[in-house]
Amino acid sequence: MSKALLKVENLSVHYKVSGGHRKQVLKAVTDATFELHPGETLGVVGETGCGKSSLGKAILQLIPAANGRIIWQGQDLCTLSPAQMKPYRKDLQLVFQDPISSLNPRMTVGEIIGEPLRVHSPQLSSTQRSAAMAEMMERVGLLPEMARRYPNEFSGGQCQRISIARAMILNPSVIICDEPVSALDVSIQAQICNLLRALQRETGVSMVFISHDLSIIRYMCHRVLVMYLGRMMEIGAGKTFFSQPRHPYSRALIKAVPTVDFDNPSAYLDNVIEGEIPSPLNPPSGCVFRTRCAHATPQCVQTRPELEPADDGTLIACHRWRTLP
Repeated sequence: MSKALLKVENLSVHYKVSGGHRKQVLKAVTDATFELHPGETLGVVGETGCGKSSLGKAILQLIPAANGRIIWQGQDLCTLSPAQMKPYRKDLQLVFQDPISSLNPRMTVGEIIGEPLRVHSPQLSSTQRSAAMAEMMERVGLLPEMARRYPNEFSGGQCQRISIARAMILNPSVIICDEPVSALDVSIQAQICNLLRALQRETGVSMVFISHDLSIIRYMCHRVLVMYLGRMMEIGAGKTFFSQPRHPYSRALIKAVPTVDFDNPSAYLDNVIEGEIPSPLNPPSGCVFRTRCAHATPQCVQTRPELEPADDGTLIACHRWRTLP
């Protein structure tokens, strides 16, 4: 495997939450450790509230890390001030979940896409910026004459193309895609996914693709990271994850994917994961998934499982993964 482009080591993200007469600490991410390789798409999956978006924002230093390291080009980004971080931002970009609210309604499309060049490439002339902007618009499927229009004149899918053009115009090395298609119609989701894959083939950009939709993760991602209550449950190759999931939570997620059965249209309701997600302010002891796991033992209550490697390189945080039926 190629040398890692980005390394995340024991990364934790905490939020202070006010409640009653005291402040509590919400541990959104705890001890996340993984690597991202050139040209790779790493999928991050899990139920709402598992820490996916917090992980992505912490990688980009949009929110501070409580501890851990994010190594990029030999530099620990967690040690940098906002001013020191600025030169690195051209290589680390973000595509947001809501394409419409992520665009400034007072700026034209041309101004939005060209703004990164004004900030990070001030040596370019206005003519050069305009040419780069027009070329980028064509690459994402937008007509150059649309540059004079405003975001409210576009559909959700078109706005996401604008967001992708804004992220890609600096030719970044890494893009964090935070649920980039969840707000779009199914047919438009496919178009945006195909666009991202085409841009990856053209440029070699690496992506962290955050989503709760496993069908999209399966189509987009080379490897899959499963999170639950801020902790890593499993990480491994995408093909292995879908054909041979090891962690009970991974199995439950795949089993819960709705399938079309016209003879029994409500059959998929039998596959939902039982129980409610515990509060992240008061997570279970030991394995955080044990309260919803059918295979939990007293060991799961007392001891938190560490990530263990399987023969194929998959890492699993489960005491019983080797003996599960």
